[in-house]
Amino acid sequence: MNGQQRPRPARRQVAKGAGVIGGIAVLLVGGGVIGWQAVSDRPSDPVTTVQPGQDPSLETLAGAAVSGGPGKDGIPSIDRPRFVPARDAGFLADDDPVFGLEYRGEVRAYPQLVLVWHEIVNDTVGGEPLAVTYCPLTGTVIGFSAPPGTQQLTFGTTGRLVNSNLLMYDRQTGSEWPQLLGTAVSGPLKGTRLDTVPLVWTTWKEWRTAHPDTEVLSTDTGALRSYGSDPYGSYDGYPDRSGYYAQQGTLFPVLATSDRFPDKDVVIGVRVGDRRLAIHKDLVRTAKTVRADVGGTLIEARWDEGLDTARVVQRVGERWEAADYLDSMWFAWHAFYPNSQVRQ
Repeated sequence: MNGQQRPRPARRQVAKGAGVIGGIAVLLVGGGVIGWQAVSDRPSDPVTTVQPGQDPSLETLAGAAVSGGPGKDGIPSIDRPRFVPARDAGFLADDDPVFGLEYRGEVRAYPQLVLVWHEIVNDTVGGEPLAVTYCPLTGTVIGFSAPPGTQQLTFGTTGRLVNSNLLMYDRQTGSEWPQLLGTAVSGPLKGTRLDTVPLVWTTWKEWRTAHPDTEVLSTDTGALRSYGSDPYGSYDGYPDRSGYYAQQGTLFPVLATSDRFPDKDVVIGVRVGDRRLAIHKDLVRTAKTVRADVGGTLIEARWDEGLDTARVVQRVGERWEAADYLDSMWFAWHAFYPNSQVRQ
């Protein structure tokens, strides 16, 4: 199928027939349909209360894991990713969201329409292992590598969620890692924090224009999936999203809630040491540059006009370096980091 233009339903039509309609989540796995379940029919899961003034402990997070429907590896990771040059990515429309990566001299695009069905790509970039991960329920995409002194790791999906966020496991030790947190909450590597690599959320047209030499993750994954449809709704015409992406509320329980922003509003989450900051993405879009002091470190969120997205850098000595940052739905960032600083 690579390199061949195929007929695609209009994105709005896909949204009407796909996964989240009136609060019902649909997940297609292995060519069959599993996990149709109305939110009102889902049994309430006990969730440990987060103490005021404290972020949830690793033990609390581990204890808050709930089934997301599919079993372990029911959402299959991509372990042998194949890439095509931009000219052969006929399966992408201009407005399709892609996650752009610039790392170790390589430039790659990971289409959201592929990752929504797999969530994890165990890739090798610049000769080094890198896991590119995406959680549709929280709108978070993060690249991970093992920290120095830790064995190389590859990841799969547990089929469970913490704060409605993908709970990964590594195949080397069986330790479990909430994707947004990037720290193991159980297993032999409990407490280990992965090194992160930021990806930018943009559109195929914008990324291709900025990086005509980009490689693109192919739909040739070895799995039978309805690439081009989204089981949760549509990101078409941000912020005029549809389905789950536009609805208030979550499909699964979370440890902490806040009405400071609507649940699905996008914030730029920044981590500096043990400090956290959330900046509403629309603020960066309007102001173009947002500065903040995070635990004594100066950070700047800068709007990238060409890619229509935000990038975050931090001051290290006399130079600016990429910070540890990501796009996230507000509810998810707050659930993991209820004591985060906030700019709006």
